Amino acid sequence: MLGDEAFRLAKEAKDITDSHIPVYNEEQVRLVTQETRYLWTRIEEMIASLSTGTSQNPLQDMGLGQQPSDSQSQMHSQGQLQSGSSAKASDTGKLAASSSLGATQTERENTNGQTSLYILTVGRNKRCLLAYHHRRMQYVRSLLWSLHLAPSLVPPETSARLAPEEQNFAREYARLNSAYRDAVEEQLCPTDSLDWTANGELPPRDIFIEVRVVKDCGEIVTESGVVNLQAGTQHYLRRSDIEHLVTIGYLEHIHPT
Repeated sequence: MLGDEAFRLAKEAKDITDSHIPVYNEEQVRLVTQETRYLWTRIEEMIASLSTGTSQNPLQDMGLGQQPSDSQSQMHSQGQLQSGSSAKASDTGKLAASSSLGATQTERENTNGQTSLYILTVGRNKRCLLAYHHRRMQYVRSLLWSLHLAPSLVPPETSARLAPEEQNFAREYARLNSAYRDAVEEQLCPTDSLDWTANGELPPRDIFIEVRVVKDCGEIVTESGVVNLQAGTQHYLRRSDIEHLVTIGYLEHIHPT
């Protein structure tokens, strides 16, 4: 069925954890891209057929818009003398034209529906491809920070599961971070050395975080005032004020879903 290959790829992305990444599934990625290209070709063909169909005269397609021949004109003149036969032939022609026009309209509606289905499937395939590669990229970034941005320290068994492009991304990511660190050191602290990989985690993005108190900490003084940290309570505090408590396990960081 349509989208089955992309669904398998999305399930594989979901299986990636902080400690495990499966082998890059090049064959599955190829199947999804192949299906997407085929569907896009069919979309273009169906849109072209709809455009061609609207520019044509449907009466000509049914043979009702052609000029009558001499014999047809003679038969028509004879038919005018017979009013009963002419009326019956006219009713039959109208019925045939109405049936053909109805069939044409049904075909157009079916083509429109199929085109919409293909467009939605193409969009879904692209999202699954992006989600798969983005999840793998997140794993590589986290792995590098845990190894102090040293791609050479990546275990061989892990490196074997990465695609060549992912291995190149790891090297370039580490190089750009090192270049940025050196630039910051040169401008802000030329006499000191920055080690922003000391905790082995990605740099924090949020100044304030939500935490749950695991063990009673009593009252602590923060930049916003005094906060009583009782077990079981949740608080929204500045990261710098309580990061040491999270590290030793007294507080639990609640990650947004």
